[in-house]
Amino acid sequence: MFDKEYSFRGSHAAKVIKMTASFDQKNNKIFARNFDVYLLAPIVGFMYGRDAPLDRENNEKTDIFPDILIREKNDLMFNYRLIMLLDKDYEPDFNERINKAFRYYGSPKAQPDEERYDSYVRGGVDVLYEKIMEGAINPDDYLKNLYDFMEEFDERYNSIVSTDSILDLCKLAGG
Repeated sequence: MFDKEYSFRGSHAAKVIKMTASFDQKNNKIFARNFDVYLLAPIVGFMYGRDAPLDRENNEKTDIFPDILIREKNDLMFNYRLIMLLDKDYEPDFNERINKAFRYYGSPKAQPDEERYDSYVRGGVDVLYEKIMEGAINPDDYLKNLYDFMEEFDERYNSIVSTDSILDLCKLAGG
């Protein structure tokens, strides 16, 4: 899965192209490369509960070359395995989620899992685009949207775990 060229297609390609393009005169970008979107998008898609089908309505396409995917395979595998382990809606049985994360990868049995992962990539592209790009007209708008998205994400997911609960877990682990 992470050893051959990956292509964003259709509306998702158009969104990735816009998110990796300069938004001001100083050549600032939200994402430096297509790969950076690809690394973050599945996590965002999963966390926001957003998946999306493959869009073939137009011929838009943008790629990530295999050398980048192979070089960054450890990070990509971490994301894939994390999602397979956490996606209780897709697979309620914990032992089977472990199999999907560690045993089935790369086999024909993993094809539905890989398609599920790719749908989270596309859903994450949609979320990132909506939160950061939509409604932005000038450089300040992009930065404000990015800041607001990061703050929303932090409030939405990091407020669940408090510093005190982390300390309590550490105390339990230490005896």
